[in-house]
Amino acid sequence: MNEDYVVIVDRSAGNESVGEMWQETKVFGPDDTLFKVVQWAQRLQSAHNTSERAPTNFRITLTRAHKDSEGE
Repeated sequence: MNEDYVVIVDRSAGNESVGEMWQETKVFGPDDTLFKVVQWAQRLQSAHNTSERAPTNFRITLTRAHKDSEGE
């Protein structure tokens, strides 16, 4: 059973009272490795870290792509 996986990266910059939060999402195929997922997340991390005073933080969530029950 080959299924796609959805990777959600929760990001934040600053702290809980001053800052911003956002999500980035990408679909990976069943043959993609965890290494490839982490590389993607780290590239995003590097692109958003523009200041040493307020580095971004992130959390990665992996889940399966939702399949319509009528289509199975």
